[in-house]
Amino acid sequence: MDALGWIIGAAVVLIAAAFVLSAPRLHSAHLRRQERGMSGGFAAVGAGFDSVWRPSAEEARTEWEASVEAPAPAPLAGGKGRIQNGRIVIAPKDHPAD
Repeated sequence: MDALGWIIGAAVVLIAAAFVLSAPRLHSAHLRRQERGMSGGFAAVGAGFDSVWRPSAEEARTEWEASVEAPAPAPLAGGKGRIQNGRIVIAPKDHPAD
């Protein structure tokens, strides 16, 4: 092999070694983003593929998101006031704010 082949081979080996050595740090950073609720850059791509190729997975993800992001109950018309000490209080139906 000539010198250019050795240089290219060495560069490939060094780049591969850099990826292997940085994998744990990248993985832990990915886990931290997941814990904070942030998704990776390819999450939207995966969701797009799910909607086309795995509709049941898309439906399950949609139901999960709806259960996690439940809206607060709306105040009832003519119901007791929900303002206590100048603050709006939202309580579930089972546990009244009073």
